[in-house]
Amino acid sequence: MRQRLQKLKAFIFEVRSGRYGYSLRLRLFFFLLLFLFAIMLALLLVLFTTGVFSLGLTESRIFLENELHHIAGHLENGYGTLSVEGVALSEKLGGIIEAELQQRNIPPAGLVRHPELLEAVLDSCLDPLLFALEKNAASAAFCVLNATVNPALDSAERSRAGVFLRNMEPNAVYRSNPSIHCLRGPVAIARERGIYMLPQWELEFAVQPGDFFHTALRGAEESLSLSRLYYWSPKSVLSGDYEEAMLLSVPIVSSDGVPLGVCGFEVNAMLFKLQHAPSTFGDGRVFALLAPSENGALDLDGAMFAGSFGDEFLSGGRMAAVSQLGGLTVFESPGFRTCGLVQNIRLYPKGAIHGEDWAVAVLMPEGDLRLYAMRRNVPILVLLAMLLVLSVLAASLISSRYLAPVLHGIDQVKIRGLAEYTRTNIKEIDDLFAFLSERDAERTKPEAAPDARPRPDAEAEAMFAEFMQKFQTLSRAEKAVFNLYVQGYDAKEITQILCLSINTIKTHNKRIYYKLGVNSRKELMGYLRKMREQGFDVPVE
Repeated sequence: MRQRLQKLKAFIFEVRSGRYGYSLRLRLFFFLLLFLFAIMLALLLVLFTTGVFSLGLTESRIFLENELHHIAGHLENGYGTLSVEGVALSEKLGGIIEAELQQRNIPPAGLVRHPELLEAVLDSCLDPLLFALEKNAASAAFCVLNATVNPALDSAERSRAGVFLRNMEPNAVYRSNPSIHCLRGPVAIARERGIYMLPQWELEFAVQPGDFFHTALRGAEESLSLSRLYYWSPKSVLSGDYEEAMLLSVPIVSSDGVPLGVCGFEVNAMLFKLQHAPSTFGDGRVFALLAPSENGALDLDGAMFAGSFGDEFLSGGRMAAVSQLGGLTVFESPGFRTCGLVQNIRLYPKGAIHGEDWAVAVLMPEGDLRLYAMRRNVPILVLLAMLLVLSVLAASLISSRYLAPVLHGIDQVKIRGLAEYTRTNIKEIDDLFAFLSERDAERTKPEAAPDARPRPDAEAEAMFAEFMQKFQTLSRAEKAVFNLYVQGYDAKEITQILCLSINTIKTHNKRIYYKLGVNSRKELMGYLRKMREQGFDVPVE
């Protein structure tokens, strides 16, 4: 154990002192690695500049752009059609109500003073409401008169007579009477037509300032056509109901300009989801929303959601853009971040009294988008990792195969000397061996006669003494190989005598030369001659 530690310390000292440098094979291996790494870096640069690593984001952006274009166009067409139908319904109901009053010689302004006529007036309006609801893609149709059946009640200011008919199958374009139920209105006129009452039924509407009724009715004071007076309310819940919905309210105006009430359509949350839900995209959760817009921020409290996830993430508040990611806008809302695209749409014509800005957005959670983009890059990263491993293996193989003849030639020179070197078929190396062989032959001098002993000098004696000390460090196996070389055997013969492999013999040979501190066979033979001259015997193991 102590000898091994001493050898290890000697090896570490030699490495630190620079005796062990980098081998030619290791240098070539590192050079090839550097070259291959440079190629890979260039490849990565090309991939980055061509947008390969942002492929997932690009696909997401293209998908969201297509969905936004489709949904925005569908919304503008659908809401535009309902707006036109709502104006037509208002004109029809206005004519019916005014005709009912004229039959009784009551001016339009006197409707509020004759609550006993309200049920008859609403009965006349019921069939047009049913027809409009069956014709259009709406979840409900309604008519609210600017009067109450009992003006003496304390709540008369907040109560208005009317009819609210809801279709319980909002996914059907053409509807039939059995699917229509009554939410507001007289029970008698509903039962006459076989219309069932909803559990949350009430006789009249509960209205308040700023809601769909008062906002639309206030617009009737302007001298504009009905196509400029209708109003789309943000998402809300009708008093006493539980359905979230947007309401289209159009004022009902008599021929002499008296506001008689409002009418219109409802688009509830379920119908909005069925009509405007975006397509699926991988594992990403995609949803669309229609919301009031102010200074680029979206009002989530008044927004309608389409998709299975939007209303779970965005519970309320305002959603504003905060940054960009791969051509998509990153939006931040209370407690959540989404990515997507937004587009303003027009719900009102030019010159309309109500000109609120509305926007439609198609979004997905930021985490879903980043996860999809990362998954799209996994095959590329795996391919690059495989290419890296193959590059290392190729560099090792090329360096080994390329230097094999050179290393073999050097080993042969160490064993046989320059006089019998093996050609490597590499011009520069063969020229170097030939040059060194010629120089070695020129420096070789005839050996002196056996009885002519050279005159020893102090330096030669010191070198010989150091050689003898080093000779004692040879192991038994190394001494055996050394003795056979001295006797004239070559490496192949020694392998047969000692029953060792050629690689083992080469290893012993390298260690013998290293331990004895000699660089050539000629130098070694000179020391052996001196040993014999001074009477030393070459030990044989």
